Amino acid sequence: MDNKIMIDWFSFTTSICSPEDIIELLGMTDCPFTETYGFYGWQNRLFFGGVSVMYGGHDGLVMLEMSGQGCRTFETLGNGNFKNIFQFCVYNVGDCNITRLDVAYDDFKGYLNLDEIVKDTVKGNFVARTRKWEVIQSSDGRCVVHGTRKGSVLIRIYDKAAERNRSDEIPHWVRCELQLRQERAAEFARLIVMEDEIVDKLYFAVLNHYLRYVQPSGSDSNKWRFDIAEHWFDFYNSVETAPRSIYVAPGMEYNAFKLRHTYGHNFGGGIYTYIKIFGINTLLEDVEKAKPRLNPKYKMLLAEDEELRRVNYCEHIESI
Repeated sequence: MDNKIMIDWFSFTTSICSPEDIIELLGMTDCPFTETYGFYGWQNRLFFGGVSVMYGGHDGLVMLEMSGQGCRTFETLGNGNFKNIFQFCVYNVGDCNITRLDVAYDDFKGYLNLDEIVKDTVKGNFVARTRKWEVIQSSDGRCVVHGTRKGSVLIRIYDKAAERNRSDEIPHWVRCELQLRQERAAEFARLIVMEDEIVDKLYFAVLNHYLRYVQPSGSDSNKWRFDIAEHWFDFYNSVETAPRSIYVAPGMEYNAFKLRHTYGHNFGGGIYTYIKIFGINTLLEDVEKAKPRLNPKYKMLLAEDEELRRVNYCEHIESI
């Protein structure tokens, strides 16, 4: 698997858009958003696949929030154009306020040495513009955090394979996540729009400004002048040695939503024509013949659906 950098959370508020305007901006007007309760003080929310559009309250503002899953949904079922959304916010800066922007680096090659990072964090072999740090050990693996959750910059380095329970499948998957809020998030977006900065280059420029692991030197008491630690240099230099930009829009992992979109939306016309010509029974006969040749990803979806139905049935029996 190749290393990659991606947008993994994005949110903003606006006073000049309706909820429908935002959904149109995302290119997701065909997606089945569900009306539900809002949060953060908003009364209402339109929700689909990790994408929330909240309204009602807050002096008529509307808020878009895309979680990591929502970003993948936007990339797959929407237009996937983050720069276009950044432009909308930057060009309407008085009426739009970017509240959070996460940029994540996924390392599969071993550049992020979590053993060394944990050890150097505990020993204090780093320089950072945030005072607070912590090392967390849990059933989800180890996690190093610099900054606070309410601060303008939070850096989180953790074992993504352990968190996803995929360590047996993926030997090395460490994520370094840059979480930016308010003015820091807005400035990151502005630099991409106005200065045409490349996402992965900008990611490392910001990261290096706020955090750097260093090699202690007995001859100098100022840690900011210490040489960069070898393990951190390998990580920092990985984008420079990459043959091309490693910023990607990975989209959703294959799931039932994507299956329905592919065959219902993209191939719906062909399926409709087939049924009108040959009939639904012929279609079912032909589909049944394909069962022995099912792609593994379809077998996975069927197994997940069967397990979900089993759980729902058990919960129903227990409630009687």
